[in-house]
Amino acid sequence: MHASFAPFPKPVAHDPRLVRRYLWQTLLRFGGGMLLPTMIVAGGVIMLLLHIPQDAGRSGWLGAMPSLIALLLPVLGVNGMVRQQLRDFSEAGVVLTDELISARVTRSLSSPFDIFTSFDLCAEALSGLATGQALGVDGPPAFAHDPFKRMITLGRRRPFRLFGATEVRLWVEPEKGVQIRVRRIVSGDFLVMQKGKALRAVEAVTAQLQASLARRVRALGAAVREQAAEKAALQAKLSALQAQVEPHFLFNTLANLKYLMRTEPAAALTMLDHLTDYLHSALPDLRAVSSTVGRELDLAQAYLSIMRIRMGERLRFTIEASAAVRALPMPPAMLISLVENACKHGLEGRAHAGTVRIEAALAHGKLVLRVHDDGAGFGGSAAQGAGLGLSNIRTRLDLLYDGAAALEVTAGEQGGVTAMLRMPLPEKQVLA
Repeated sequence: MHASFAPFPKPVAHDPRLVRRYLWQTLLRFGGGMLLPTMIVAGGVIMLLLHIPQDAGRSGWLGAMPSLIALLLPVLGVNGMVRQQLRDFSEAGVVLTDELISARVTRSLSSPFDIFTSFDLCAEALSGLATGQALGVDGPPAFAHDPFKRMITLGRRRPFRLFGATEVRLWVEPEKGVQIRVRRIVSGDFLVMQKGKALRAVEAVTAQLQASLARRVRALGAAVREQAAEKAALQAKLSALQAQVEPHFLFNTLANLKYLMRTEPAAALTMLDHLTDYLHSALPDLRAVSSTVGRELDLAQAYLSIMRIRMGERLRFTIEASAAVRALPMPPAMLISLVENACKHGLEGRAHAGTVRIEAALAHGKLVLRVHDDGAGFGGSAAQGAGLGLSNIRTRLDLLYDGAAALEVTAGEQGGVTAMLRMPLPEKQVLA
C-alpha cells in the first residue's frame, strides 16, 4: 500500500491585461511613496543635463549617466518585484484578479436583527481572539467602535491610517433591514505593492460576522423550538387536567337521569333535553385552549338547570355579569368545577333550600369570578379548599399564568362558601 500525497497546485497563467495593470499600478504606488526623492534625483539630472557645455560631447553625457541610472533603478526594481510576486501567485495556484491587487475591497451583507442587536453582535464578534487570529495577530486585534455612527474599525495595530485597517459600518435601509458594509480604508499600505492583504482582511472580517450572525440565528431558532416544545408539553398537561373535569359532571348527570327515569319520567325527559343542549355546546369546548366568560356562564346555567330538576325548590341560582365581561377570555372548565362543588358539597345534602350566586366582574385590571353558596360551609366538605377539582384548578392556573392568577376559597359571612377566581387579562384587554 503506497502512501498518497496531495499534489502541489499547478501553476496558473495570469491574464496579460491584469499583469500589465499590476505592473503599472505597483510602479505608481511606489512612485507615490518615493515622490519626493524621485523629484530630487530627476531635478538633479535635468539640471546636470542643462548645464552640460555644448562642446563637452560624450564626456558630459557620460557624467550624467550615474544619475540617469539612479533614476531608472526603482523602475527596474519594481518590475522585478512584480514578476516575482506573479510567480508566487502562480505557484500557489492563486489567480490574479482585480480584487486581489486592489487596496480598496468591499463586501456587503445583511442582518436579520434590529440595528442595535446587529451592532452589538458585530462588536462582540470582531473584538475577540478569533478575529485577531484570522487577521494573523497573536491576540485580539486593535479595535475601535463608535455606537453613534455605528462604525467599527479594526486592524493588526495602530495607527490605522498608517498600518491599514478594515471598517465595518451598519445602517438601515427601508424594506431591506439592517445592512452591513465591510471595506478596507485608505492608509499607508496603499503605497506598497498589493499582495492580496486587503482582500484577505475583508474576507476574514466578513466570515467572522457571518459566523456570529448565523450562531445567533441558530440560538434563537433553538430557543423558539424549545419554547414550542414546552408549549406543547404544557398544552398536553392542561388537556389532561381538563379531561379530569369531564367525567364528574357527565357521570353524575347520567346517574340522576337514570334515577328520574324510574321515578319521574317527565322530569327525566326535561333533564335529557337540557343534557342534550349542554353537550352540543359544551363538549367541543371542554378540550379547547380558551373559552369566554359568557360561554362558561352559559354552561354553568345549563348545569344548574339540570341540577334544579333533581333538587327541585331546594336549589335557586342567580348569574350576574355585564355584556363586556361576558366577552372576556378565560380558561375552559374551571367555573363549572366551582359550581359543581357548590351544589355537591354545599347544597345537595341539605334539607332546606339554598342559593348559588355567580358573579363575574373586573377589579383592579383582573377578571374576578365568584361562586357563592349559602349551604353547609366547610363542615360539609372533607377539608378547606382541598379536593381534586380545586387542586386541578390551582395547577392549571399556575401553568397558564405563572403565579399571576389565584383561587381563593373562604367561608361566607353568613354561612356557606365563597370560591373566587382572580385571573389577569390579556394586555390588549387591559389597555382597552
